[in-house]
Amino acid sequence: MRSSTLGERYAKALLGIGIDSGNHEQLGRELGRVVELFSVDEVRVLFQSPKFGLEVRKAVLADLLNVVTVSPTCRKFLFLLVDRNRIGRIGEIVAAYNELSDAQSGRLRARVRVATQLTEGDVERLRSVLQKATGKKVVVEQEEDKSIVAGIVTHIGGRVYDGSVSNQLNTLRARLKQGGV
Repeated sequence: MRSSTLGERYAKALLGIGIDSGNHEQLGRELGRVVELFSVDEVRVLFQSPKFGLEVRKAVLADLLNVVTVSPTCRKFLFLLVDRNRIGRIGEIVAAYNELSDAQSGRLRARVRVATQLTEGDVERLRSVLQKATGKKVVVEQEEDKSIVAGIVTHIGGRVYDGSVSNQLNTLRARLKQGGV
């Protein structure tokens, strides 16, 4: 999924700074930790609600950044987002940053949905298969989804590979309805 133009604009600016200073990978990890904080409803509401002023938002951000240690560059970037009332778009910005950083590093992200978490060994085997298929370094991100029953659904490079039992059952059901089995 392509992120917004606004998210890309901010992400490109930060990535450029990160590349110039040789720490764009570190900045990506820091942004990942920060975006987790914004998944908490109370935090998200505070930064999106107009009833909280700029000074309150900055004070809360400063407190949050004491919990999650970030570099001075990341800290300045986050305060810039607060100043420009863009911190509510942090999810889009981080998604765009990850896309751009991955492209810069010759890497692909594989979002994998599984019924139960894969073991490290399984993740490593999957990563190896995907790297051979794509010719690029692959980062595997797991997501649990009980609705797939078993198997795996992989989203990588704009493609979806659905090896889930639920998909196989749906396919079989459709073929039975058509009398094709």
